[in-house]
Amino acid sequence: MGKLYGVSVGAGDPGLMTLKAVRIIEKCSVIAVPRTNGENTAALSIAEQAVDISGKRRLFFDFPMTTVKTELERNYSAVSERLCTELESNDVAFLTLGDISVYSTFCYIAEHIRGAGFNVEVCAGVTSFSAAAAALAEPLCLGSEELHIIPYSSGSIENSLELSGTKVIMKTGRHTQELISLLRRKGLAEHTKAVVNCGFPDERSYASVEDIPEAPGYFTLFIITDRES
Repeated sequence: MGKLYGVSVGAGDPGLMTLKAVRIIEKCSVIAVPRTNGENTAALSIAEQAVDISGKRRLFFDFPMTTVKTELERNYSAVSERLCTELESNDVAFLTLGDISVYSTFCYIAEHIRGAGFNVEVCAGVTSFSAAAAALAEPLCLGSEELHIIPYSSGSIENSLELSGTKVIMKTGRHTQELISLLRRKGLAEHTKAVVNCGFPDERSYASVEDIPEAPGYFTLFIITDRES
């Protein structure tokens, strides 16, 4: 019986992959590749630059961009069923962007796999917000400052912006301009920096929200601090 490995591949730059992630991928005969819209396989692109996976079998799994719970659960069940078939005789490395413990679909899959009686191991990775802070050469938190990781879709973004310490806003999607307008209204624009496509070749950093283009991209991350610039 095989084991399912949840492998974090980090935040875009293959140099950010851990040695542990590389070793797990090397030993697994099957690579599970999540993708969106039937084509986005960013995690695989990262791994390919750090590990020779040319001789490994690849399984592609499509995940819908939806918040409908019944549709999501149906998808998780289908993916898990296929993985269980593979795990009868193979170890499988399931690739995930960033760190697998932060808003990762894998966590739902792992629950199904464990429920089916298979072992699951998780490999940590570099988060997008840690890599973004490094790209900006800015500390995320100092001394006793608090750090808040907030998805824009939380539904309480205005209240979240009132929190003390550092706020990391993720998953803005098509709502980037709405967030920028809100930051201006709250007088937080000058305390906000952003990184687009962190770790990828087209990475862009912005020291001010005023410099961010109209449609910066899906992977846009905002860091807001209480500190003076």
